[in-house]
Amino acid sequence: MNKILIIDDEKDICFLISEILKDENYLTYSAVNSDEAIKKFNELNPDLVILDVWLSNSKYDGIELLKEFKKIKNKVPIIIISGHGTVDLAVSAIKNGAYDFLEKPFNSDKLLILTKRAIESSILINENTDLKNIVASEIPLIGQSDFVLKTNKKIKEFSNSKSRLFLFGNFGSGKKLISNLIHRKSKFKDKLPVSVDFNQVSNQYIEKLFSEDIKNLNENIFVRANNNTLILLNIDLLPINYQKKLLFFIENPDFFKNVNIDLNQKIISISEKNLNYEIERGNFLKRLYERISIDSIFCPNLSDRRQDIKEIVNFYISFFTNQADKLNFSKAAIRKLEMYDWPGNISQLVNYVEKTVILNQGQDSYKELDVDDLALEIGEYSNDNSLNNNLDLSLKEARTEFEKEYLLSQIKRFSGNMSKISEFTGMERTALYRKIKSLKISLN
Repeated sequence: MNKILIIDDEKDICFLISEILKDENYLTYSAVNSDEAIKKFNELNPDLVILDVWLSNSKYDGIELLKEFKKIKNKVPIIIISGHGTVDLAVSAIKNGAYDFLEKPFNSDKLLILTKRAIESSILINENTDLKNIVASEIPLIGQSDFVLKTNKKIKEFSNSKSRLFLFGNFGSGKKLISNLIHRKSKFKDKLPVSVDFNQVSNQYIEKLFSEDIKNLNENIFVRANNNTLILLNIDLLPINYQKKLLFFIENPDFFKNVNIDLNQKIISISEKNLNYEIERGNFLKRLYERISIDSIFCPNLSDRRQDIKEIVNFYISFFTNQADKLNFSKAAIRKLEMYDWPGNISQLVNYVEKTVILNQGQDSYKELDVDDLALEIGEYSNDNSLNNNLDLSLKEARTEFEKEYLLSQIKRFSGNMSKISEFTGMERTALYRKIKSLKISLN
């Protein structure tokens, strides 16, 4: 739920606005002077501020308080309200960073519309800032798995192609990163890509994105993203009626040519769901799927490319600290990390490395993290108790069980890549196949 801080020297006004917003499931908080407002702003970290321009018995008036808030956290949207509205005051508020200006007495519907727009706009700005940070930091697609090697080769090809691209795979599997790598190598690389997450915007806002009204065409997502990369996140959550509008714009470029707009953009759609299944259930248009997936990339789970884990860990140790030479994971610790399933995929692994770096920062000397240092919470390595389980077996039987567990672990670790298993174990491939067959291990 979004948090909204209401600041007005009249308690009745604070109460009135609060009741209107609570009916729409917003969390509201009030302040009646600038000192209280600054304190609550710092404590609450609100998603929106509604601020009266005239504050009696306060250190700062509304415009001065607006400037203070922008110094503290520039990205929080602020709506200025006043019962003495003038053009000059409105202009001053906007120039100093206010999202918009609302004159008392205001219509409750107008307040709600403005509130929704301000919060949704902030979400998009924050998301685009995150994307810009990703682009700026030049994070690569890390690893030596077949998926990484093939995808890195294709990224340049996809960057130069006008074909619409569809990226799909589970949460945290690298879809956003790949979309930004493609943008970064495209002819639009000097611009910030236009990104819309359909999991975070209301139908009312989506209506603006697909506007056919010539007067408001600048709000249309295709116009906003012209001569740029357009990234559509969680496209499976786009309601059917808007899917039809998206399909219309894709299939009818003449709609824009009629108003002298020649579209030139790369469209990348992203989903965590199998859209073929959604099509069967009637939740997604088959024709739209065909249009947005001229090219496609499936992003596998991290558990299907475990050989990349070591490189990812080492990269992010350096990324999160300037003391990379003072912190590392032992071979045994890396092996345990490689055997984890990581249900949150790369996102979870990256968060884990960041947490580990934070907990171990400020080391005065080199520290190697071993298995006992790993604070993992998602299930333990499956073979830790294999020795105890084999104590009742004969030496020959125990050795057979150990070989089977060992090879199963390596097959899992290297996702069934026999060349890499052979190289790691030191077994010639023919002998390795014979051993796997004799132990009745299925490569599937």
